[in-house]
Amino acid sequence: MINSRGSLEAVVRHAVELEDDYDAIAPTLRELEACGDITLVPHLTEALDRFLDEGNFYGRDLIAGVLAGIHGVAALPALLRASARDLGDDQDSLQAEIIDLLHGDRPAARRAVLDLVTGNALELRREGLWALGFVAEAQDVELLAAAATDADPKIRSVTIASIPDSAADDRAFKVLIDALRDLDEQVRVSAISQLGYSGRADAVMPLVALAADLAPRVRSMTAYALGQLGNREATPALLRLLNDPDSHVRENARSALGAVGGPTAVDALLTLAADEDPELRIDAAHALAKAVDSDPRVAPQLTALARDDQAVVRAATIRGLASAGGSPTHWQKLLVELATDPAPDVRQRVAVAARHLAPDAAPDILHRYASDPDPVVRRLAGTELGRLTAPPTAGGPVGI
Repeated sequence: MINSRGSLEAVVRHAVELEDDYDAIAPTLRELEACGDITLVPHLTEALDRFLDEGNFYGRDLIAGVLAGIHGVAALPALLRASARDLGDDQDSLQAEIIDLLHGDRPAARRAVLDLVTGNALELRREGLWALGFVAEAQDVELLAAAATDADPKIRSVTIASIPDSAADDRAFKVLIDALRDLDEQVRVSAISQLGYSGRADAVMPLVALAADLAPRVRSMTAYALGQLGNREATPALLRLLNDPDSHVRENARSALGAVGGPTAVDALLTLAADEDPELRIDAAHALAKAVDSDPRVAPQLTALARDDQAVVRAATIRGLASAGGSPTHWQKLLVELATDPAPDVRQRVAVAARHLAPDAAPDILHRYASDPDPVVRRLAGTELGRLTAPPTAGGPVGI
C-alpha cells in the first residue's frame, strides 16, 4: 500500500520545482492513478485549481491524469473546467485524458457533459459542446440545433463540429446545411468539413455554392469536401477552382478531381501531368492515382509519370499508387523496374510500397535493399521485412 498523500505531495513538488525530469516522477504517478484512494479527490481538486491559477499546464496535466485514474468518469466535470481555462498550451495531454473518460462510460459521460452544455457559463458550455461530439445521441440534435444559432460564433463552430450522424439523420443534416450560410468563416468551414464526411449526394450542390465564397479557407475546405464525396456533379466547380488565386484551394481542387474521376476530371489532370512545373506533375500523379479506375487513359499516364526525369515526380507517383487502394497487380512490373532507380528518394518509396504494389517481388526487393548504399533505404527495408514475416492483424494490412 502506497502513502498516497505523500506521493501526491511529491507530484506537486515536482510540478512546482521542476528539479527532475518526468521519468523521475512517472512511477509515482502510475501508482497514484491505480491506487483507488477516493479520499485524495479533494486534495487533487485543490492542486488542480492551484496549477490553473498559476498557469502551470504541466502540473495541471499531471494532476488531471491522477484524478482521472482515481475518480474515473466522475472526474470529467473537473477536467472539462480545467480545459476551459486557457493556459496558452495545445492541451493535447489534457484532452486525451478527457476523451478516454468520454469513451470509457458513454452514458455517464453524456450526463456529465449535458450538465455543462445546459449551464450558463460560456466557456464551460463550449467545452461541454465539444465533449458532446464524442458521446452525442440522436435525441441531442435538437439541443445542438439551438446551440448552432447561439450569438457566440465559437459556440456555433464547436456545435457544428459535434453534430452526430448527418448521414442518416435529416435533422442533423439540415443544421449543417443552414450553417453554410453562417456569417462566421470558421462556422462555415466546420459545416463544410462535416458535410464532406456525410456521404450524402444531396450535400454536393449546397457545397458547390461555397466554391465562390470570399474566404480562401472556405473555398479550400469546399474543394476538399467535394473530393471526399466523390460525386461528378462537383466537377465543373472543381475545374473553376483550379484557377483560384489561392494555392491551397488549387491544390485541394486537383486532389478532389482525382477522387471524383471521370473523363472531364481526367482531361484536366492529364493537362497538369504534362506541365513543365514538376510540382504540378506531382499533384497530377497523386490525383490520377485516385482516378485510375475511372478512365483508361490514367494507367498509361501514371506509368509515364513513374518514369519522369525528375526523381520527386517518380517518388510521388509511387506514393500515389500505394495510397490509392485497389488491385496492386497492374503495378508490380513497374515497381520492380523502379526498384533499381538511381535516386534514393525513389528507392525509399519503393521499399515502403513493395508489400502492397508488388507482393510477389517484395521479398527479393527488400532483401536486396538490406544492403543498399542509402541508410534510410536499409532502415525501411528492415522494417518492411519484419512486417512481411509478422502474422496479419485483425485490422488488416499495415497502412502504406
